[in-house]
Amino acid sequence: MSNSSAARTNLTSNSVQLNPYQVLGEGSFRIAYAATYIGGNRNSQEAVAKCFKPRYKIMETEYFESDFEAADKAIQYAEEWNTMCANPYIVPRHTIKDIRTILITRGDIHTIGGTKYLVEPLIRGFTKFTSNNGWISDNEKWQGKIMEAFTHYTYHRSGGNLIVCDLQGRHKRNTYEKHKSRFELTDVAICSRNRRFGPTDLGEKGIDSFFDNHVCNEFCNVGGHWARPKNTRAWFPKQSSTSMMRSSQSNLLQLTNRSTFQPGFGGILEEEEEDEEEEDNYTTSQQQLLLQILQNSETTQKLIDILAQDIELFTQVG
Repeated sequence: MSNSSAARTNLTSNSVQLNPYQVLGEGSFRIAYAATYIGGNRNSQEAVAKCFKPRYKIMETEYFESDFEAADKAIQYAEEWNTMCANPYIVPRHTIKDIRTILITRGDIHTIGGTKYLVEPLIRGFTKFTSNNGWISDNEKWQGKIMEAFTHYTYHRSGGNLIVCDLQGRHKRNTYEKHKSRFELTDVAICSRNRRFGPTDLGEKGIDSFFDNHVCNEFCNVGGHWARPKNTRAWFPKQSSTSMMRSSQSNLLQLTNRSTFQPGFGGILEEEEEDEEEEDNYTTSQQQLLLQILQNSETTQKLIDILAQDIELFTQVG
């Protein structure tokens, strides 16, 4: 899909000069360094080189294997979106026709000094519109609304099998030729029912969480009603940073599994384990209340001593 009109690529530039002392940004899992293209038709243009932090190297292979597949699938839906919005019979006089184009960045892997980097054209004026855990920016501007609508559109077009999410980048406006204005997005994620798009694919619960937070706006349902799931709920803590889960945890992301999640180290989601703890706290509270009641009677001192020993033993074991 790298030759698609909806793809934003390195073109013919196959080499970059890395600047390891200039950090452009840092997320939960990766660091982004400044770089410059050498040769090709992006020669001397700014690039960004992203690598995993040492502690998350274990997820590097799985992420890179799925990243291009996710980008290609997102490019496919962006191309369909662009075609739909360019059709005057589908969106006559609709605002979206002037800002229709969505480009998805698809970089390349470069190994520099033994470290793997994902290299792609730099995006200035970066904005985070949505995440993959259901978080949606509370900015009510039209740019954010269009990004939400695009995610909803991908659910509808895929027959309810996935959403393209974690949308981040910029809207690049062309004042003189509005039809050339466009969204440039990078590091998109896909949440799918069969969880085939790597660690950032939060499966059915990722889809559910987005729609639990998404309110349809004027850019949704263009050309007819778009499908959306019913009876949704939020399964994850809503946070702007991208969330990841290991492939070994895929069963937890099925809707038939009732597990919810809490933030873990660096954004890796961890299953909540509250039921047993709540039960223990409740039992302890019952015993402590009974102890306070019994303390009002001098005739029950021996029983108090026995109960106090039970509480101490319970606390140590629990």
